[in-house]
Amino acid sequence: MTGIIRNINCLHVFHNPKTLKPYNNLKRSFGTALRKVHIIDFHFHDLRHTFASQLVMKGIDLTTVKELLGHKDIKMTLRYSHLSQAHIRTAVNVLDNEKCDSCVTVGYNEEIAEPANP
Repeated sequence: MTGIIRNINCLHVFHNPKTLKPYNNLKRSFGTALRKVHIIDFHFHDLRHTFASQLVMKGIDLTTVKELLGHKDIKMTLRYSHLSQAHIRTAVNVLDNEKCDSCVTVGYNEEIAEPANP
């Protein structure tokens, strides 16, 4: 974001730059911002899901994401970390981009032959 300057003398992330006091109702301001840009069906809590998902897609391990979100159980972290379709496609395409001498291509209804013993 441009135009927002972090004031290191203020303890609050979201604050009035003139008074350095925190905003009283961040959720209301968030809702107003969503309406102004015509985003529907998105809630303040959804930012936790976005945070977790972005971390996982950037390669951060689930245990670290679990700690950052404050979850006691990794199962809850898994519910929060959704992978985008583009990320899933990229993961699958990794196999196409690597030479794989041990890979076997099998057509539909063909049997896989056992590899020969050297």
